Amino acid sequence: MTRIAPTVLFGLVCLLVASPAQAKEPNADILKVARSIRDGGGYVWGGESGSPREIRHGDDLIVNAQAKGSYCSGFTFCVAMEAARERGLLRGKSAEAVRKFQKQWYGSSEEAAERQCALAVETLGIGQEIKPMEAGRPGDFVQIWRTNKSGHSVLLVDWIRQGDDIVGIRYRSSQKSTDGVGDRTEYFSDAAGHDGKVDRARTYVARLNPRDN
Repeated sequence: MTRIAPTVLFGLVCLLVASPAQAKEPNADILKVARSIRDGGGYVWGGESGSPREIRHGDDLIVNAQAKGSYCSGFTFCVAMEAARERGLLRGKSAEAVRKFQKQWYGSSEEAAERQCALAVETLGIGQEIKPMEAGRPGDFVQIWRTNKSGHSVLLVDWIRQGDDIVGIRYRSSQKSTDGVGDRTEYFSDAAGHDGKVDRARTYVARLNPRDN
C-alpha cells in the first residue's frame, strides 16, 4: 500500500475543498462587494465622483464619496477598487497610477473614451479585456454602448439567453430607473423579439486578475 505524506494529503484536501467553489464562482468576492452596497440611494449624474463610498489608496484619497446619490462609473469603480485591494492587486501601485486608472475607468481621457474599464485594468496591470464578449462571466465589469449613443458602466450579473444565444445582459449599476444602485436588464439591438438598444459590437468586458498571492 502506498503511503501519502501528511503535507501532500493536507494539500489535496484543501484543493478538493476550495476548488469547486472557486471554479463555480471565481468572481464571488466581487459580487459580494457589489451586493454590500445597498440598493437605491438616488441617482445623480456628474459633478462629483459618483462613488457611494470614499476610495483611498494607502494614505492617498482617490475620490470622495458623493454627497448624495451615485452614478454608474462611480459605483463600478468603487466595487473594482475594493475587490482589487482585497485580492492584493494594488500592492506596489503608486497613487498617481491609481488616479490615472480612475480617469480611464470613467472615460475621462481621450484614449479611454471607448473601452473605459477594459483599457483601465490593462493599463494598471490588474486585469484584461475578455474576448469574445460572450466569454464574460458574472462579476466581470462591462462598458456598454447603445444605438442611441448613450453608454453605461456596469457589473455583469448574468447573460440573458434564448437557447444558445445571448440576447441581453442582467447587470448591477447605478441608474435613474432604479433610483441609484440596483439590478437591471437590457437587450441587444440585434436580439429578435426584443426592443433592445445595446450595441453588441461596442460591448467591452473587463476582468480583474485572480488573487495575488
